Amino acid sequence: MPAKKSVRQISKTKKKTTVSKRKNKELPVSSLPEKVPPSEIAEAEEFDSREKYMSIWEHLEELRIVLLKSLSFLGVCMTVTLFFSTDLYKVMVVPYKNVLGADAKFFQIKLMAPLVIYLKMSFLISLLISLPVILYLVWGFISPAVSQATEKYGRLIIGFSTFLFWAGIFVCWFTVFENLLKVFLVYYNPPDVENRLPVDEYFDIFFNFHIIFGLSFQLPVVLILLGKLGVISGTFLAEKWREATIIISIFSAVFSPGPDVTFMLMLFVPLEILFLISVFIMKVSEKNRDAGGV
Repeated sequence: MPAKKSVRQISKTKKKTTVSKRKNKELPVSSLPEKVPPSEIAEAEEFDSREKYMSIWEHLEELRIVLLKSLSFLGVCMTVTLFFSTDLYKVMVVPYKNVLGADAKFFQIKLMAPLVIYLKMSFLISLLISLPVILYLVWGFISPAVSQATEKYGRLIIGFSTFLFWAGIFVCWFTVFENLLKVFLVYYNPPDVENRLPVDEYFDIFFNFHIIFGLSFQLPVVLILLGKLGVISGTFLAEKWREATIIISIFSAVFSPGPDVTFMLMLFVPLEILFLISVFIMKVSEKNRDAGGV
C-alpha cells in the first residue's frame, strides 16, 4: 500500500498549482503553448519529402508512366540510329576493312540479312545508350522506399556500372576485335579459301564479343554490391587473391575471343586490375564504416 501524503505535502502541492495558475493568467493568450496532438508530432518526425503515400493503383499508375517514358526514350534512340544506320554500318565494318583492305566485301546468304542487321544494330545501340536513363527512371520509382544514403549509393552504382560497361566495349574495339579478325582471316586462313565473311555472321561476332567485354567489366560492381550486402569482405578477397586470380584466368581462357594466349591476356589483365581496384574500394569502405562513416 502506498504511504498517505501528509498535510504539509498536500498544502505544498496546492500552493504550487495556485502559483502556476496565477502565472498562466498573467501571460497573454498568444504566448501560451498550444497542445499538438501526438499523431501530428509522430507524422512530423517520420515525414520524408521523398515518400509518396499512395494506394496500390496509384503506384501501378506511376510505374506505368515510368515504363512509358523508358520505352519512349528507347523509341527516340532507335529512330535516330535508324536514320544514321548507314553511317553506323560504315563505322562498324572498319575493323574488317583494316584487316582485309579497304575494298573488302561481305557476301549475303539470307535474303533478309541486311534488313535484320540494320534493325538489330539500331536496337542494340539504342539499348546501350538508353539503358542508364531507363535505370535512373526505375531507380527514381524505387528510391522513395529506401533511405537517402541508399538512394545516393544506387545512383552512384548506376553511373559507375555504365562507365565500366562502355570501358569494356572500348577495350574490345581498340585492342581485341581487330586482332581477332586478323588471326582467323589472315594467319589461320587455309590456302584456296577466300577470306570473306557472311555479313550477318560478322555482326553477330561483333556484338557478341563487345557485349562479353562490357559485361566482364561489371566485376567491380558485383564485388562491391556483395560487400555491401555482407556476403564477402575486402579483407577476405585480399587474403584469397591467388584463388581469385586463378578463377579470373579460367574465365578469361573460356571467354577470350581467340585460341592464342594473347587474347586471354587481353581479357585477363583488365579484369585483374579491376579486381584489385574493387578490393581496395571495399577495404576503404569497410574502414570508413568501422570508423562510424557511411
